[in-house]
Amino acid sequence: MGLKPEYRLVANSEDVTATIAERFRHLTLTDESGVASDMLEIVLADHLPEQPIEIPETGSELELFLGYDGKTERMGLYVVDEIELAGWPGEMTIRARAAVYDGTPAGKADLQTQKTRTWAKGTTIGAMVGKIAKEHGMEPAVTPELAKVVLPQQDQTDESDLNFLLRVARKYDAISKPAGGLLVFAKRGQSKTASGQDIPPVKLPASECARWRMTTSTRETAGQIVAYHHAVAKAKRQVVKVGKGEPVRRLKGYYPTAEMALAAARAELKRRERGAVTLAMTATGRTDLMAEGALTLEGFRPGLPAEWIVTRVVHRLDAQTGYRCDIEAEQPDDGTEPEVEIQQGNASDSGRTDFEL
Repeated sequence: MGLKPEYRLVANSEDVTATIAERFRHLTLTDESGVASDMLEIVLADHLPEQPIEIPETGSELELFLGYDGKTERMGLYVVDEIELAGWPGEMTIRARAAVYDGTPAGKADLQTQKTRTWAKGTTIGAMVGKIAKEHGMEPAVTPELAKVVLPQQDQTDESDLNFLLRVARKYDAISKPAGGLLVFAKRGQSKTASGQDIPPVKLPASECARWRMTTSTRETAGQIVAYHHAVAKAKRQVVKVGKGEPVRRLKGYYPTAEMALAAARAELKRRERGAVTLAMTATGRTDLMAEGALTLEGFRPGLPAEWIVTRVVHRLDAQTGYRCDIEAEQPDDGTEPEVEIQQGNASDSGRTDFEL
Protein backbone atom coordinates (compact mmCIF):
# COMPACT_ATOMS: atom_id res chain seq x y z
CA MET A 1 0.00 0.00 0.00
CA GLY A 2 2.87 2.38 0.75
CA LEU A 3 0.94 3.77 3.70
CA LYS A 4 2.15 4.15 7.26
CA PRO A 5 0.15 2.10 9.80
CA GLU A 6 -1.01 4.06 12.84
CA TYR A 7 -2.86 3.42 16.10
CA ARG A 8 -4.47 5.52 18.78
CA LEU A 9 -5.22 4.34 22.32
CA VAL A 10 -7.64 6.04 24.71
CA ALA A 11 -7.66 4.95 28.39
CA ASN A 12 -10.64 6.05 30.50
CA SER A 13 -11.36 8.84 27.96
CA GLU A 14 -7.74 10.10 27.97
CA ASP A 15 -5.55 9.75 24.86
CA VAL A 16 -2.40 7.90 25.97
CA THR A 17 -0.91 7.23 22.52
CA ALA A 18 2.00 9.63 22.96
CA THR A 19 2.66 8.33 26.49
CA ILE A 20 3.29 4.75 25.34
CA ALA A 21 4.75 5.49 21.89
CA GLU A 22 8.42 5.05 22.84
CA ARG A 23 7.71 1.81 24.69
CA PHE A 24 5.30 0.28 22.16
CA ARG A 25 6.29 -3.11 20.71
CA HIS A 26 3.14 -4.62 19.26
CA LEU A 27 -0.59 -5.10 19.75
CA THR A 28 -3.04 -7.85 18.84
CA LEU A 29 -6.82 -7.49 18.54
CA THR A 30 -8.78 -10.74 18.23
CA ASP A 31 -12.36 -10.51 16.99
CA GLU A 32 -14.31 -13.76 16.65
CA SER A 33 -17.86 -14.99 16.39
CA GLY A 34 -19.34 -17.55 18.72
CA VAL A 35 -18.63 -17.76 22.42
CA ALA A 36 -15.18 -16.18 22.82
CA SER A 37 -14.92 -12.60 24.00
CA ASP A 38 -12.96 -10.21 21.78
CA MET A 39 -9.53 -9.48 23.28
CA LEU A 40 -7.00 -6.68 22.96
CA GLU A 41 -3.38 -7.39 23.94
CA ILE A 42 -0.75 -4.62 24.09
CA VAL A 43 2.94 -5.36 24.68
CA LEU A 44 5.24 -2.57 25.95
CA ALA A 45 8.99 -2.48 26.56
CA ASP A 46 9.63 -2.14 30.30
CA HIS A 47 13.41 -2.42 30.04
CA LEU A 48 14.46 0.65 32.03
CA PRO A 49 14.53 -0.19 35.78
CA GLU A 50 14.92 3.49 36.68
CA GLN A 51 11.87 4.40 34.55
CA PRO A 52 9.32 1.60 35.02
CA ILE A 53 5.95 1.86 33.30
CA GLU A 54 3.11 2.69 35.65
CA ILE A 55 0.98 -0.42 36.10
CA PRO A 56 -2.57 0.28 34.86
CA GLU A 57 -5.56 -0.60 37.00
CA THR A 58 -7.73 -3.57 36.09
CA GLY A 59 -11.20 -2.38 35.14
CA SER A 60 -9.81 0.49 33.06
CA GLU A 61 -11.60 1.04 29.76
CA LEU A 62 -9.51 1.12 26.58
CA GLU A 63 -10.63 2.32 23.15
CA LEU A 64 -8.48 1.29 20.20
CA PHE A 65 -8.25 3.05 16.84
CA LEU A 66 -6.34 1.60 13.85
CA GLY A 67 -5.61 2.89 10.38
CA TYR A 68 -3.10 4.48 8.05
CA ASP A 69 -1.53 7.93 7.63
CA GLY A 70 -3.48 9.67 10.38
CA LYS A 71 -6.85 8.24 9.38
CA THR A 72 -7.92 5.77 12.05
CA GLU A 73 -11.13 3.83 12.71
CA ARG A 74 -12.51 2.93 16.13
CA MET A 75 -12.09 -0.81 16.68
CA GLY A 76 -14.01 -1.14 19.95
CA LEU A 77 -14.12 -0.74 23.73
CA TYR A 78 -12.22 -3.16 25.98
CA VAL A 79 -11.87 -3.59 29.73
CA VAL A 80 -8.46 -4.33 31.26
CA ASP A 81 -8.61 -7.60 33.20
CA GLU A 82 -5.03 -8.91 33.16
CA ILE A 83 -1.52 -7.45 33.52
CA GLU A 84 1.62 -9.50 32.93
CA LEU A 85 5.18 -8.42 33.82
CA ALA A 86 8.14 -10.37 32.45
CA GLY A 87 11.90 -10.14 31.98
CA TRP A 88 14.64 -9.97 30.87
CA PRO A 89 14.53 -7.57 29.09
CA GLY A 90 11.57 -6.15 30.96
CA GLU A 91 8.20 -6.31 29.28
CA MET A 92 4.61 -5.45 30.20
CA THR A 93 1.59 -7.09 28.56
CA ILE A 94 -1.85 -5.53 29.02
CA ARG A 95 -4.88 -7.69 28.18
CA ALA A 96 -8.38 -6.29 27.88
CA ARG A 97 -11.62 -7.94 26.80
CA ALA A 98 -14.90 -6.76 25.40
CA ALA A 99 -16.62 -8.87 28.08
CA VAL A 100 -16.91 -7.05 31.38
CA TYR A 101 -15.12 -9.27 33.91
CA ASP A 102 -15.02 -6.59 36.59
CA GLY A 103 -16.69 -3.29 37.43
CA THR A 104 -15.51 -0.36 35.32
CA PRO A 105 -15.27 3.41 35.94
CA ALA A 106 -18.18 3.86 33.50
CA GLY A 107 -20.40 1.64 35.63
CA LYS A 108 -20.56 -1.56 33.59
CA ALA A 109 -21.19 -4.42 36.01
CA ASP A 110 -19.63 -7.87 36.06
CA LEU A 111 -21.16 -10.33 33.59
CA GLN A 112 -19.46 -13.25 35.35
CA THR A 113 -21.35 -13.09 38.66
CA GLN A 114 -23.40 -16.26 39.15
CA LYS A 115 -27.13 -15.86 39.61
CA THR A 116 -30.13 -18.06 40.27
CA ARG A 117 -33.44 -17.04 38.74
CA THR A 118 -36.22 -18.27 36.47
CA TRP A 119 -37.25 -16.67 33.21
CA ALA A 120 -40.99 -17.21 32.81
CA LYS A 121 -42.47 -19.09 29.87
CA GLY A 122 -43.38 -16.60 27.14
CA THR A 123 -40.37 -14.35 27.64
CA THR A 124 -38.92 -13.27 24.29
CA ILE A 125 -35.21 -13.31 23.53
CA GLY A 126 -35.41 -9.56 22.96
CA ALA A 127 -36.87 -8.93 26.42
CA MET A 128 -34.38 -11.28 28.08
CA VAL A 129 -31.32 -9.70 26.46
CA GLY A 130 -32.72 -6.23 27.13
CA LYS A 131 -33.10 -6.92 30.85
CA ILE A 132 -29.63 -8.43 31.20
CA ALA A 133 -28.05 -5.58 29.22
CA LYS A 134 -29.74 -2.98 31.45
CA GLU A 135 -28.50 -4.75 34.59
CA HIS A 136 -24.93 -4.39 33.32
CA GLY A 137 -25.07 -0.83 32.04
CA MET A 138 -25.02 -1.94 28.40
CA GLU A 139 -27.27 -1.51 25.38
CA PRO A 140 -29.00 -4.57 23.86
CA ALA A 141 -28.37 -5.35 20.18
CA VAL A 142 -30.61 -8.22 19.03
CA THR A 143 -31.38 -9.15 15.42
CA PRO A 144 -35.12 -8.70 14.68
CA GLU A 145 -35.82 -12.36 13.83
CA LEU A 146 -34.36 -13.49 17.17
CA ALA A 147 -35.82 -10.66 19.26
CA LYS A 148 -39.36 -11.96 18.72
CA VAL A 149 -38.60 -15.63 19.51
CA VAL A 150 -40.77 -16.77 22.45
CA LEU A 151 -38.95 -19.00 24.93
CA PRO A 152 -40.23 -21.76 27.20
CA GLN A 153 -39.35 -21.41 30.89
CA GLN A 154 -35.59 -20.92 31.30
CA ASP A 155 -33.87 -21.76 34.59
CA GLN A 156 -30.65 -19.92 35.38
CA THR A 157 -29.16 -21.78 38.35
CA ASP A 158 -25.82 -20.66 39.81
CA GLU A 159 -24.90 -19.44 36.34
CA SER A 160 -23.46 -16.17 35.09
CA ASP A 161 -25.48 -14.04 32.68
CA LEU A 162 -22.74 -14.44 30.08
CA ASN A 163 -22.80 -18.24 30.21
CA PHE A 164 -26.60 -18.32 30.31
CA LEU A 165 -26.85 -16.21 27.14
CA LEU A 166 -24.28 -18.39 25.39
CA ARG A 167 -26.28 -21.49 26.30
CA VAL A 168 -29.46 -20.01 24.82
CA ALA A 169 -27.60 -18.75 21.74
CA ARG A 170 -26.29 -22.21 20.85
CA LYS A 171 -29.86 -23.52 20.63
CA TYR A 172 -30.74 -20.92 17.98
CA ASP A 173 -27.49 -20.94 15.96
CA ALA A 174 -26.70 -17.48 17.28
CA ILE A 175 -23.79 -15.60 18.79
CA SER A 176 -23.95 -13.74 22.09
CA LYS A 177 -21.14 -11.46 23.16
CA PRO A 178 -20.38 -8.03 24.64
CA ALA A 179 -18.86 -5.68 22.07
CA GLY A 180 -18.18 -1.97 22.35
CA GLY A 181 -20.65 -1.39 25.18
CA LEU A 182 -23.35 -3.45 23.43
CA LEU A 183 -24.70 -6.86 24.39
CA VAL A 184 -25.04 -8.54 21.00
CA PHE A 185 -27.34 -11.47 20.22
CA ALA A 186 -27.38 -12.26 16.51
CA LYS A 187 -27.75 -15.06 13.98
CA ARG A 188 -24.56 -16.72 12.78
CA GLY A 189 -23.40 -16.89 9.17
CA GLN A 190 -25.75 -14.25 7.75
CA SER A 191 -23.43 -11.20 7.69
CA LYS A 192 -25.98 -8.89 9.27
CA THR A 193 -25.75 -6.19 11.90
CA ALA A 194 -27.71 -6.52 15.14
CA SER A 195 -30.37 -4.27 13.58
CA GLY A 196 -30.81 -6.77 10.74
CA GLN A 197 -29.04 -4.73 8.05
CA ASP A 198 -26.56 -6.40 5.69
CA ILE A 199 -22.90 -5.82 6.55
CA PRO A 200 -21.20 -4.46 3.39
CA PRO A 201 -18.75 -7.08 2.07
CA VAL A 202 -15.02 -6.42 2.26
CA LYS A 203 -13.41 -6.90 -1.14
CA LEU A 204 -9.97 -8.45 -0.81
CA PRO A 205 -7.78 -8.63 -3.94
CA ALA A 206 -5.21 -11.39 -4.26
CA SER A 207 -2.45 -8.76 -4.31
CA GLU A 208 -3.18 -7.94 -0.64
CA CYS A 209 -2.96 -11.57 0.49
CA ALA A 210 0.38 -12.99 1.70
CA ARG A 211 -0.82 -16.59 1.93
CA TRP A 212 -4.07 -18.55 2.04
CA ARG A 213 -5.39 -22.08 2.62
CA MET A 214 -8.81 -23.58 1.84
CA THR A 215 -9.83 -26.87 3.45
CA THR A 216 -12.73 -29.11 2.42
CA SER A 217 -13.60 -31.72 5.03
CA THR A 218 -15.92 -34.68 4.52
CA ARG A 219 -15.94 -35.20 8.29
CA GLU A 220 -18.32 -32.26 8.58
CA THR A 221 -20.87 -33.63 6.11
CA ALA A 222 -24.20 -32.34 7.38
CA GLY A 223 -26.39 -35.41 6.81
CA GLN A 224 -29.43 -35.53 9.08
CA ILE A 225 -29.84 -34.21 12.64
CA VAL A 226 -32.37 -35.79 15.02
CA ALA A 227 -33.70 -34.13 18.18
CA TYR A 228 -36.32 -35.27 20.68
CA HIS A 229 -39.18 -33.62 22.51
CA HIS A 230 -41.11 -35.46 25.22
CA ALA A 231 -44.76 -34.38 25.45
CA VAL A 232 -45.35 -35.04 29.16
CA ALA A 233 -49.11 -34.52 29.05
CA LYS A 234 -49.48 -37.09 26.25
CA ALA A 235 -46.67 -39.35 27.50
CA LYS A 236 -45.33 -39.45 23.96
CA ARG A 237 -42.03 -38.71 22.35
CA GLN A 238 -41.75 -36.51 19.26
CA VAL A 239 -38.88 -37.17 16.89
CA VAL A 240 -37.74 -34.11 14.93
CA LYS A 241 -35.55 -34.76 11.88
CA VAL A 242 -33.82 -31.99 9.94
CA GLY A 243 -31.88 -32.54 6.72
CA LYS A 244 -31.40 -35.80 4.87
CA GLY A 245 -28.82 -38.43 4.01
CA GLU A 246 -25.93 -39.89 5.95
CA PRO A 247 -24.68 -39.74 8.60
CA VAL A 248 -27.52 -39.40 11.10
CA ARG A 249 -26.59 -37.55 14.30
CA ARG A 250 -28.82 -37.49 17.39
CA LEU A 251 -28.80 -34.61 19.88
CA LYS A 252 -28.58 -35.78 23.49
CA GLY A 253 -31.49 -35.45 25.88
CA TYR A 254 -35.00 -34.11 25.42
CA TYR A 255 -36.08 -30.56 24.65
CA PRO A 256 -38.97 -28.96 26.58
CA THR A 257 -40.89 -28.03 23.42
CA ALA A 258 -41.08 -29.27 19.85
CA GLU A 259 -40.12 -25.76 18.71
CA MET A 260 -36.88 -25.88 20.71
CA ALA A 261 -36.07 -29.35 19.42
CA LEU A 262 -36.54 -28.11 15.86
CA ALA A 263 -34.43 -24.98 16.48
CA ALA A 264 -31.61 -27.02 18.01
CA ALA A 265 -31.59 -29.52 15.12
CA ARG A 266 -31.57 -26.71 12.57
CA ALA A 267 -28.73 -24.95 14.42
CA GLU A 268 -26.57 -28.09 14.46
CA LEU A 269 -27.25 -28.78 10.77
CA LYS A 270 -26.29 -25.21 9.81
CA ARG A 271 -23.12 -25.41 11.90
CA ARG A 272 -22.04 -28.57 10.09
CA GLU A 273 -22.88 -27.17 6.68
CA ARG A 274 -20.73 -24.10 7.35
CA GLY A 275 -17.83 -26.19 8.69
CA ALA A 276 -17.50 -28.32 5.56
CA VAL A 277 -15.37 -25.71 3.73
CA THR A 278 -13.08 -23.30 5.61
CA LEU A 279 -10.55 -20.64 4.68
CA ALA A 280 -7.47 -19.29 6.49
CA MET A 281 -5.38 -16.41 5.17
CA THR A 282 -2.97 -13.62 6.07
CA ALA A 283 -3.52 -10.25 4.41
CA THR A 284 -2.64 -6.58 4.60
CA GLY A 285 -4.20 -4.91 7.65
CA ARG A 286 -7.80 -3.83 7.07
CA THR A 287 -9.89 -2.08 9.72
CA ASP A 288 -13.13 -3.08 7.95
CA LEU A 289 -12.53 -6.80 8.53
CA MET A 290 -14.73 -8.11 11.35
CA ALA A 291 -16.17 -11.36 12.64
CA GLU A 292 -19.50 -12.21 10.97
CA GLY A 293 -18.67 -9.78 8.17
CA ALA A 294 -18.86 -10.76 4.49
CA LEU A 295 -15.62 -11.25 2.57
CA THR A 296 -15.36 -11.21 -1.24
CA LEU A 297 -12.14 -12.52 -2.80
CA GLU A 298 -10.98 -11.04 -6.10
CA GLY A 299 -8.36 -12.40 -8.50
CA PHE A 300 -7.77 -15.78 -6.85
CA ARG A 301 -7.52 -19.14 -8.63
CA PRO A 302 -10.57 -20.91 -10.10
CA GLY A 303 -12.11 -23.36 -7.62
CA LEU A 304 -11.71 -21.04 -4.64
CA PRO A 305 -15.17 -19.62 -3.78
CA ALA A 306 -15.34 -15.83 -3.86
CA GLU A 307 -17.91 -15.34 -1.09
CA TRP A 308 -17.13 -16.04 2.60
CA ILE A 309 -18.21 -15.13 6.12
CA VAL A 310 -15.41 -14.16 8.51
CA THR A 311 -15.47 -16.22 11.72
CA ARG A 312 -12.24 -14.85 13.24
CA VAL A 313 -9.89 -12.01 12.44
CA VAL A 314 -6.72 -11.11 14.34
CA HIS A 315 -5.46 -7.58 13.76
CA ARG A 316 -1.68 -7.40 14.38
CA LEU A 317 0.25 -4.13 14.56
CA ASP A 318 3.99 -4.38 15.14
CA ALA A 319 6.42 -1.49 15.50
CA GLN A 320 8.80 -3.27 13.10
CA THR A 321 6.69 -5.26 10.63
CA GLY A 322 3.57 -3.08 10.34
CA TYR A 323 -0.14 -3.97 10.22
CA ARG A 324 -1.57 -7.28 9.01
CA CYS A 325 -4.65 -9.45 9.54
CA ASP A 326 -4.97 -13.21 10.05
CA ILE A 327 -8.40 -14.28 8.81
CA GLU A 328 -10.51 -17.41 9.25
CA ALA A 329 -13.74 -17.79 7.29
CA GLU A 330 -16.44 -20.24 6.30
CA GLN A 331 -19.10 -20.46 3.63
CA PRO A 332 -22.16 -18.21 4.15
CA ASP A 333 -25.63 -19.48 4.92
CA ASP A 334 -27.31 -19.91 1.55
CA GLY A 335 -30.74 -19.22 3.05
CA THR A 336 -32.29 -22.52 1.98
CA GLU A 337 -34.53 -24.30 4.46
CA PRO A 338 -33.64 -27.96 5.12
CA GLU A 339 -36.15 -30.79 4.96
CA VAL A 340 -38.05 -31.24 8.23
CA GLU A 341 -39.88 -34.35 9.41
CA ILE A 342 -41.73 -34.64 12.73
CA GLN A 343 -42.82 -38.08 13.89
CA GLN A 344 -45.11 -38.85 16.81
CA GLY A 345 -44.55 -41.67 19.27
CA ASN A 346 -41.44 -43.81 19.56
CA ALA A 347 -40.45 -43.56 15.94
CA SER A 348 -37.45 -45.56 14.83
CA ASP A 349 -34.42 -44.32 12.96
CA SER A 350 -33.01 -47.77 12.34
CA GLY A 351 -30.93 -48.65 9.35
CA ARG A 352 -28.76 -45.52 9.38
CA THR A 353 -25.27 -44.65 10.48
CA ASP A 354 -25.83 -43.07 13.88
CA PHE A 355 -23.79 -40.65 16.02
CA GLU A 356 -24.87 -39.08 19.30
CA LEU A 357 -23.90 -35.44 19.91
